Amino acid sequence: LGLVGGGAVAYGALQVDEERKKGCTVELNNSLLNRVPATLSKEEVAALDSAYGVEMARDFTQDLKNMYDHYLTSVMPPGDVPLGGWEAEALSSFKEALGLEDADAAEVHIEVGRRIFRMRSEMGTRDAEAQERMAFQKLVFLSSLIFGEAKARYLLPWKRLFNVSDAQVLHARKTNGAMMYKKYLNSFPEPLSPDADMFTKARDYQTRMGLEEETASEIVQELCRDRVENRVEAASEVLKASGRTRSKDVTGAVSALHEVLAYNAAMTQLKESAEASNLAPGVGPVTLWGGRIHSANRTDDLVSLYRMFLAEGIKDGTFTEKQLAELKSLQKLFGLGSKEADAVTMDVQTKVYRNALRRAVSSGSLEAAESKAVFLTDMCEKLRFPGDAAAGVHSEIYKQKLDSMLEKKRLTDEDEKELVKMRVLLCIPESTVKEAHKERCGAIFRATLEKALQSGIDGFSTQLMNMVVKCAKDLRMDQDLAVDLLSTSVKKVFQSCIKTAKGKSTRLEQAKELKKMVFFSNLVVSPLLKALKPPTKEELERERAQEEIQKIMKEAQEMTDKEDAEEKAKAEGKDAKTKNKEEKAEGKEDKGDSLSKTAAAVSTALGGETMTLDGKQVKVQSQKVITMAEEMELRDRTELYRNYLLYCMSGDQVDLPMGSTVQIERDQTEFLRLAQLGDILGLTSKDVQDVHTGLSEKAFQTNVQQALGDGQLTKERSAYLKDLQGQLGLTDEAAQTIIRGVMSQQLGSNVKAQVSQGKMTLAEVRKLKAQNVDVQDMLSADVRAGLFRKECESLLSAGTGIFNEEEMTKNLPKLLALDEKKTTAIIKEVTKERKRDALVSAVAQNRQHDPELAFKSLNNLLACHAAQPDLPVSWPVQEELQDLYSLYLFKGGSNKEDLKTVLKLSDETAAELESVVSTGGWKIEEEDEDEPLF
Repeated sequence: LGLVGGGAVAYGALQVDEERKKGCTVELNNSLLNRVPATLSKEEVAALDSAYGVEMARDFTQDLKNMYDHYLTSVMPPGDVPLGGWEAEALSSFKEALGLEDADAAEVHIEVGRRIFRMRSEMGTRDAEAQERMAFQKLVFLSSLIFGEAKARYLLPWKRLFNVSDAQVLHARKTNGAMMYKKYLNSFPEPLSPDADMFTKARDYQTRMGLEEETASEIVQELCRDRVENRVEAASEVLKASGRTRSKDVTGAVSALHEVLAYNAAMTQLKESAEASNLAPGVGPVTLWGGRIHSANRTDDLVSLYRMFLAEGIKDGTFTEKQLAELKSLQKLFGLGSKEADAVTMDVQTKVYRNALRRAVSSGSLEAAESKAVFLTDMCEKLRFPGDAAAGVHSEIYKQKLDSMLEKKRLTDEDEKELVKMRVLLCIPESTVKEAHKERCGAIFRATLEKALQSGIDGFSTQLMNMVVKCAKDLRMDQDLAVDLLSTSVKKVFQSCIKTAKGKSTRLEQAKELKKMVFFSNLVVSPLLKALKPPTKEELERERAQEEIQKIMKEAQEMTDKEDAEEKAKAEGKDAKTKNKEEKAEGKEDKGDSLSKTAAAVSTALGGETMTLDGKQVKVQSQKVITMAEEMELRDRTELYRNYLLYCMSGDQVDLPMGSTVQIERDQTEFLRLAQLGDILGLTSKDVQDVHTGLSEKAFQTNVQQALGDGQLTKERSAYLKDLQGQLGLTDEAAQTIIRGVMSQQLGSNVKAQVSQGKMTLAEVRKLKAQNVDVQDMLSADVRAGLFRKECESLLSAGTGIFNEEEMTKNLPKLLALDEKKTTAIIKEVTKERKRDALVSAVAQNRQHDPELAFKSLNNLLACHAAQPDLPVSWPVQEELQDLYSLYLFKGGSNKEDLKTVLKLSDETAAELESVVSTGGWKIEEEDEDEPLF
C-alpha cells in the first residue's frame, strides 16, 4: 500500500507540473492580445521559458506553429488587395521570436496553402477562384521572402504538393513583387523625382524583394513615363484651350514642356553619374514611345506640341544651339521619327522665315541693305534655314504676286517694274522667273493658242493669228517662251493626227490624214511661228543665200544631165532630141528615182507655196522648228514617212465603168508634201535617204528575183537590171550586192534540193567554190562530213591501190571546211572497216578463181595500208596468203614490198614465190566449166 500510495502521489505531482508548464503557452498567447505579434521579442519568450522551466520551441512546437499560423493568416490581405510590404519582415520577426525552425514554419505555410486550395474548390465560382488564386500567389511570394529563394524551393515543394509549375511560382513572385515595388516607389513625398537617394533606397528595396532587374527597370520606366505623360497631357490641354481663345496664350504649355525636358535631363545625368550602379534599374531618359499617348493614337497631339514649342522658340527669327538641342531632346522624348520631325521643323522655319521676310520688306530694312543677298543669307543663317528652301519661298512669293497681277489677263508697265523690284529684293534668278512666267502666263497664253489651233485649216485666219500675237505681247512674253508654248500645243495636235493616221486601214486613207497634218503645219503653225518670232535680218539674209545656192546647184544639175544625155545619144549615133523622142515613144523616159523627185520638188518651192489664207493668196513656207523628233521613236517616224513615200510612188486608183480601175501618177506636189512630212517628223537627210534607199533596194531585189527565176543572168537580163538600177538611183555596189544575194539565195535553194535528194557530190561542191560560195554556210557540218566519208570510202574501194594523203588530209578538208581532227578520225574509222574486208574479199575471190576481182581487192588492201599502216590484219591459212602474193606478182603489181609487209611474209618466202612466178611455175587456175554429158 505504501508503494502504491507513493507512486500515486508522484504521478499526481507530475501531472500538476505538466499542467503548470502548459501555462507558459497560455501566458504567451495572452501576452499577444491587443498587440502586434511582430513586436514580440526573443527575450520575452526566453523569460517565459525560464519562469516555467521549459523550452517552448522544443516542448510546445505545435502550439507555437498554431500561433504562427494564426498570424500568417491574419497578415495576408484578402482577394486582390495587394500586400503592404511589411508582412514578410513582420512574419520573419515573429518566427524568430518564437524560435520556430524553418522546417516547422514551412509546414505552417504548406497548411495555409492547403486551406486556400480547399476554399477554392468549395467556393466553385469563377470570381472566388480568382480571389483564392491571388491569395495563394501572395502566400508563395511571402514564403520566398521569409525563407529565401533557395531554401523555399527545398522546404516548399509547391509543384509536388499543389500541382503548380515553376513558371506559375515565378509569376506569383513577379506579380506581387512588382505591386509592392510600385507601391514603395509611390510612397515617397515626390515619387520618381530625380533624387539619387530615393533611387538608391529603391535599389535596396528591390533587392530585398528579390525582384528581377528587367522587371524593376520596366516599373521605373513606366512610372517615370506616367509622370512625364501627365505633364505632356497638361501642356496639350493648354494648347487646345489656346486655340479656342483670342489671346492664343501658350505660355503654360511651353513651361510644361521645359519642365519635362529639365526632368529628362536630370534623369539622364543620374544614369551617367558615377553612382549609377547603386541606383534602381531603369533610371534614365524617358520616351513616350509605347506609353498611353502612343497607344491611344494621339501622336497628332505630340506633333502639335512639337510644332508649338519650335514656333515659340524661334518666332523672333533666331534658332540657337540651345534651342536645337532642346528640340532634339523633345523629338526623342516624344518618339517622333526623323522624317516627321524634319518635315515639321521645315514647315515652322518656312513660316517664321516668311514672317521675318515680311517684316524686313515692310520696314524697308531689306531695301536699304547694301547687299540683298548678304541680308537674306544672314536671315537664313540665324534661322538655320536652308538656302534652297529660302529660294523656294522667294519663288512662291513671286508666283503669288504674278498671279494677283494676271487677274486682268495682262501685265502693265507698272506690273513689270514691280516684278523687277521684287526680283532684285529677293535675289530671284532668271531661270525661276522664266519658269514662273511659263507656268502662270503660259496658262493664259495656251487658252488663246488652243482657240486658234482648234480652228483648223479652214477656220484659221489673220484675226486669230493677231489675237495670239497680242496675247503674247500683253503678257510681256519672251519670244522663245512663246515659241516653246506653241511647240507644246502643236505637238499635241501632231500626235492626234498621227494617231488617227495609224488607225486607218489603207495606205491611201493614212496618207490623207498625214497630208492634213502637213497642211496644218503650213497654213497654221508656220504663220504663227513667223508672227511670234519674226526672222532677224541675219536669218533672212542667210535664207536668201541658201535659196541662191540651191538655185545654182539646180541649174548646174540640169546642165550636167543635159550634157550626159547628149553624150549618150552621140555615142549611139543619134542626137539628143531624137533619142528623147524615141524614149517617149517607147515609154522609157527616165522619170528619176524618188529621192531625186523629192529634192526637185523642194527646189521648186524654195520661195514658198501660194496658198489661200483668210480668203487671200499668200506665199507660205513650211516650218522645220516644231518636229516630233523627241516625241516618237525613229522607227515609228520612218515607218510613217515610208508609207507616204509608197503612196507617192503608187499613184491614185480611179474606178472606171464596168469594174475596171486605172492608176494615175502623183504630181510633183505630193513629193513636196513628202519632204515637208519628213521635216515635221524630225527626220535628218540621212534618215530620209535611208528610207528612199531601202525602198529602192527592195524594189530592185523584187525585180532581180523575177529576172533570175532560173538562176541564169543573161546579157539581156543584165542590161534590164542596169537600166532599172539607174531609174531607182542605186549605186553599182548596192546593186551588185543585191544581185549576189539573190543568186546566193537561189543557189542555196538548189543546194538544199540536191542534199535532200542525195545528189550532192564533191564535183558540185567544187563548182560552188568556183562561184565564190561559202560552202560552210551553204552545207551543214553533217553533210560535209558525209561527203568526206563517201570520198574516203570510194578511194579505198576503187581498186587502184593508191591513197592520196595530201588530197585527203589537206585539200579535201580545206574544200569542205572540216576540222583536221574530224577528218583524221573519219579516215581511221573507214580504214578499220575496209582493211579487213579487203583481205577477206581477196581470199574468197581467189578461192572462186576470180583473179581480176582478187587483184582489185589486193589493191584496196594496199590503199588501206597506205592510209593506216599501223593497223594490222591477219589470216590463219599461210598458203592462201602466199597464193595472193603470187597472184599479185603474176598480175604485175608494183607495190610488192607493202603487200609482203601486210601479208606478213618473210623475205625468203617472198623470194621463193617471186622465183616461181618469174619462171612460169605458177599459173592461175581457172574453174572448169561443166561439159554436157551428150
